[in-house]
Parts: sequence; structure tokens; C-alpha cells
Amino acid sequence: MELTQRPQLRQKLTLSPQVYQGLSILAMPVADLQVLIEQEILENPVLEMEEDEYEESAEDGDVRDDAEDERAWDEWLDQYEELERMDGAGPVDPNSEAANSEDYVGGLQSFADYLLEQLAMLDITDEVELAARAVVGSLDDDGFFKSDCAEIARISAVDVVVAERALQVVQQLDPPGVGARSVTEALLIQAETIGIASEELTAIIKGHLDDVAASHFRKIGRALGIGEARVRELVEVLRMLNPRPAGAYSPGPAPGYVIPDVTLRRFDDEWLVIPNNDAVPGLRVSQKYRSMLRSDSATDEQTRQYLKDKIRRAEMFMHNVDRRRDTVSQIAQIVLEAQRDFFEDGRGDLRPLRLEDVAVEIGVHLSTVSRGVTGKYMATPYGLFELKHFFSGGYRTSTGMDVAATTVKQMIRDLLADEQPERPLSDQKLSDVLREDGIQVARRTVAKYREELGIEPSWARRRR
Repeated sequence: MELTQRPQLRQKLTLSPQVYQGLSILAMPVADLQVLIEQEILENPVLEMEEDEYEESAEDGDVRDDAEDERAWDEWLDQYEELERMDGAGPVDPNSEAANSEDYVGGLQSFADYLLEQLAMLDITDEVELAARAVVGSLDDDGFFKSDCAEIARISAVDVVVAERALQVVQQLDPPGVGARSVTEALLIQAETIGIASEELTAIIKGHLDDVAASHFRKIGRALGIGEARVRELVEVLRMLNPRPAGAYSPGPAPGYVIPDVTLRRFDDEWLVIPNNDAVPGLRVSQKYRSMLRSDSATDEQTRQYLKDKIRRAEMFMHNVDRRRDTVSQIAQIVLEAQRDFFEDGRGDLRPLRLEDVAVEIGVHLSTVSRGVTGKYMATPYGLFELKHFFSGGYRTSTGMDVAATTVKQMIRDLLADEQPERPLSDQKLSDVLREDGIQVARRTVAKYREELGIEPSWARRRR
């Protein structure tokens, strides 16, 4: 056998835990993020909170020409210190009044409610939503779909094609992998959602999960025609995925005080979204440990490598915290632009705003927006609102005006408040009244909205 060498172009999959750390940080309420930051500071000695006064930067030493890696670190240290001196605190609210978060309390949320809230913010038909709700009701404790589309179609009185579309909709929800019919499908959905899918990883998921569990890496390599080292890389990536999709969901802590992520303030005729930088402290790499990495320092090589690893971890953590702040701020800015009529006086109607619209606008996946609105609050001159309060499907009236589903619910509430107790309005009558106002809402949708408002059907409201 003749051994030969030949160049080969191959796409290599790389993924580090920062992807999952970023997803979990984005999903956290402010209170949980504060706890995580404190824990990270305790575990990583180079990470610290920014103080009001920065320490004086260490004097730059002569760079050694024979250490390319050390020069790169010195350049990074110089840039870091320059950015630190130039860093500003961002927009500052001249009104020093802080939101009184003690008046607002959060509560626990079930996994099914979490999924149903996401469904309500999607642009789907009533039939698909009805079938999707049935799919959510058929999930087991691990988030797997244990029924079949034919059964969902029968329960929801829709076509099987509609039921299959509903299952696809549920599988797009957060957490990734929910609605899968098997562990294999759940892993494939997760890999596709977070953008790490590849031909090799897909082949392992579809045909070699048992071999992965038994650590038969050489066997997998022979089957796929790749080296054992490459198989180990892929397996490390695979082990980051969650075989129990619902296990990635946490209802959060017991009810506690809510801390807003952003504050909305009006200055003259302009509105400004201000991140709550006081609640999420600024972070930096300690100047003391940075100076120990200088090429002219007396730090031994083992300590130097330890500090480099810790600084890399700190950089990734700070990046993910900053990304969370930026994502929530971007979403809040879009909410401000879409719901400007409401913010003018706090009483205007909400316009339709869907998760897909925001995902396209900021260029992220649908599940990222879902994480970015759930448990995130905006302090406004009219009170504290969860960001998802401003998201809703909608309708277009006969005059061409867009009306949000939340506005339709309020109209239904007002109509029922004025009804005659002896002759309560039926769901069909409510649908007819809305149609006269130019809003086409099906009777079944009216019934769903009425139930969400906690109002009994007409026969139960009748007074004799």
C-alpha cells in the first residue's frame, strides 16, 4: 500500500460553550443575571466590576521581538486600556428618578404557558394556531410530541396538512427541539436552530448515537471516513445539545420583585430607550492581572497561561452580557417605533407586532427574540410593562387601519361590560358586532379571546 499526501478542503465545525452561555444569559431576567455575575466574579479572579474611578494604567514596557504571541497580548492590553479610558456610560437619564420596582412582582410560568405565549405572537392562521395549541397539549414532560398529526387533526377539526404545519410551528419555538418526535429529531432541530449543523454532525446524530454513548469513536470514524480526532471534536459539540428539550426551560425563581431592563423616557419631542446599566454592572478585566501578562513582567509561564485562559473566559462572559443588553435594547427600540401611538399618552391602541417582524429586523433567529422579550421589562412613564405585552397578532379593518389582538380583546371586554344581563352577547354576536366595526374576527377566535380574558360564556352569564 502506497502512502500519499494530498490537500483536501473541508469545512470544519467549531463551537465553544460561549454559544450556550450566551443563550442562557439572554433568557435570564435581570435578577438572575445579577446572581450569575456575582458567581462568575467569585470563580474568575481576573473579572471585576467597573469602579467610578479607573486605576492608572501600567506603563508600557519594551516589547520583546522574539515572542510574537506576547506582542499580540501586549497589543490587546494597550487597546483594552485605551478603550477603558474612552469608555462612556451610554445614555444617561437626566431625570434621576428610578423606576420603583418594588411595586411589581413576577410569578412562575408553566412550560405550556410559555409556549402558548409564543404562539400568540406568531403570524399564523386561526386553524394552525388551534392545532398548534393541541400539539402543545400533547407534549410530554421532556417536550417531546408523543401523539401524531392525524390525532391532532381529529381533535382540532382541521386537515392533516394543517396539523403538520402546526407541528412545524411548534418546533420553531423556544427552547430549540421542543415538539420533536424523537431524541434524534430534537438534536437535529437544535443543531439547525443554533447554526452548527453539518453533514458529519447530522450523520452522527442520525446513525451513531448508540456508538457515541459507548465511546466507539474509531467505529464512527471508519463509517464516516474521517479521523478519530475529528469524531471526538464532533462528539464534544453533540454533547452540548440537550436530549431533553424541555430541560432547557426554567420557570425562574419563586415570585420576586421585577427589575426593568430598559427605561423609556421622553425628552422634548423625542423618546429614548435607556439600558438599565445600574442593575447590570459594568465588567472589566483587572488591571493588576493585565500587568502580569506584559512581556516584560517576571510572571512565570504557568501563571501566564492560567491568566490567559481566565482572561479569555472573562472576555467571552462580558461579550455575552453586552450582547444581551444590546439585543434587549434593539427589541425595545423596535417596540417604541411600532407602538409610538401608545407611548404618546399611555392610552393609545397597540398595533400588531410579531416576533417574526422583529427577528427579521435585527437579523436573528425567532427563538432569540422570544428569549429577548420573555421576562424582560420596560419602565415607562405609564408603568412597568413586560416587553412581550407589546407583541400581538392583529387585524386590518375595512378602512385599512391595523388593529392589534390586544385592542380587539379590550373591545370585547368593553362590549361585555355594557351588555344586558338578561340578554348576554354570544360569541357569534360579538363577532358580528366587530364585523360591523370593520374587524373580521371569527367566532372561534372571539371565544378564545373571551376565555383568555377570564369571562364565562353567555349561558353562564345570563341572569334570570
